[in-house]
Amino acid sequence: MPYILRPNNDTDRNNVINHMSELIFTPQGELREDAAKIFLNETAEHLKTFMPVYSTAYKNRDLAFSDRSSATKQKNIPKDFAKKNISHFFHTFNNGIERGTFTISERRLYGLSIESMDIPSLITESDILEWGDKIVSGEAIRIAQGGKPMSMPSAEEVRVALENYKIAQKQKSDKQIDLTKEQEGIQELRDEADDLIKDLWDEVEFYFRKSEPAARRVQCSQWGVIYKNRYGDNGDNTTEANPTVAP
Repeated sequence: MPYILRPNNDTDRNNVINHMSELIFTPQGELREDAAKIFLNETAEHLKTFMPVYSTAYKNRDLAFSDRSSATKQKNIPKDFAKKNISHFFHTFNNGIERGTFTISERRLYGLSIESMDIPSLITESDILEWGDKIVSGEAIRIAQGGKPMSMPSAEEVRVALENYKIAQKQKSDKQIDLTKEQEGIQELRDEADDLIKDLWDEVEFYFRKSEPAARRVQCSQWGVIYKNRYGDNGDNTTEANPTVAP
């Protein structure tokens, strides 16, 4: 038993609304003669004004999603570089302790334990930011106390890498805010889109209500209504009085 397959996501809603608009209106925006026989003027005008609003919201949401994805990928490059600089700094400092260039007590300046030569895990974004900042501040204190500056990498190299990461992180955060705004915008239009599609399809089915079931479904499909056979349907639906809407 076929049923009407109503759109349940933004892509399907956008496709249906645009397809219905192409069926009902000419490229110049005039109501087609055949469509005037099927649809109420009020419904046709609703589609004419709503379609560009919904399509714009849909495109803006997709663009915001693409921008957020791009910003996420771009953020990973400075993130990995900052992580590498921080890790290398601590490894190099430990090597300097073993050579006698630095003292193990100076590890305290970076927030490190002096009971071991362990270096911190850099798993989360907060780990990277925390330990990067500790390197910058700790190195400044150590040098002010007369210590020899670290190199390969220097604290300045760590600082620059960290700042670049923070910039990329801010850009990604801004894009996420934009995406959330666009998602909320299209979400506010979903109920109206669903109601409009229902009105359009109801009017199509009403117009062809006197046709035989199989012929009616063909006629309605030509005017944008989408049907789907239920699982196990043998395709012989000529005896069916009315297609049912999926619950």
